[in-house]
Amino acid sequence: MTEGGIQDLRPRERRGIVYDKWPFRLDIAVEYQDWILICSCLFVVFLWTLPCVCGRLQNSCSRAFANWVYTRLHVFYWTLVYVTLFMIMFTIGILPDWSGDDFADYSKRAMFWTLDRMVKIITSLSILFGFYLVFKFRERVLVAAGMEHITVFSWKMHDPLGFRSKLRPVEVYIWKVDNLRSGNSKVLKANDIFIECHLGQNQPMRTRVHNNAGQGCIIKESFQLNIDENEPSQLMTMLLKDQSILTTHELARLSLSTAELCGIEDQTGKRRTNFTYSVDHFVPLGLSPQGQVWIAVAPVDDIEDAKAFDEGSLACGC
Repeated sequence: MTEGGIQDLRPRERRGIVYDKWPFRLDIAVEYQDWILICSCLFVVFLWTLPCVCGRLQNSCSRAFANWVYTRLHVFYWTLVYVTLFMIMFTIGILPDWSGDDFADYSKRAMFWTLDRMVKIITSLSILFGFYLVFKFRERVLVAAGMEHITVFSWKMHDPLGFRSKLRPVEVYIWKVDNLRSGNSKVLKANDIFIECHLGQNQPMRTRVHNNAGQGCIIKESFQLNIDENEPSQLMTMLLKDQSILTTHELARLSLSTAELCGIEDQTGKRRTNFTYSVDHFVPLGLSPQGQVWIAVAPVDDIEDAKAFDEGSLACGC
């Protein structure tokens, strides 16, 4: 209050670290004092959950501490009671705008606020837990939905960090398929076969429909795909389908990882001289649930293709 009875609303000058009480006090803005107390409480909570946290970690220090503390939990938690009381009392003691009564009052308010909103909190946590389960078992969910071969999102975790995928093109040759089962939707007509291929961020690739192919036919088609060598476990799914009047039906499928594609490329693409559609240049692979497909994989040289395009443009005067 001023001499005229008017309240002085000017902020009080803060002095920083003062030694008017033992050992010292932090005469700083109230907001900073609040954050110091909140961080102290969070650190105490972390100490109480330390055995569970270390039990989940795989490094040697965490495992050694977990093995030691689980045989002495009673000693650990009784010691932690005194450590918690000392830390909270010491923190309140060095903050001039806080007292024990204030801390108890705000703790009671926080508890009542949490209890009043417990239903909403449990509902929100249940929703988050459901999303976690879907993310953790996303591969099984996609298999159950029949969509494991479809790329829903082409975004990857390392894209925002500026790391580029190591993509390079390859050409997949399909010679023939045989020993396929008959489609369930047709009784008096042979299978009309075509092949559909899915791989990562590539758009789905399809061959033409081979009408009246029956249990097998000669395909002799190829398509080019970009493979990411940084993800050797990424799957390429090849679906052999039967075209009907209104829909298509899957007859068989083949799943190959990027590492397996590179292995087939070493066998059929990098070592060949004169390519022909013959047994020497293709690899037979079994289909699920029945059938066989003959494929070959070869690298694609974009530089040579660009040179050939430039030479062709010059020759025609474009």
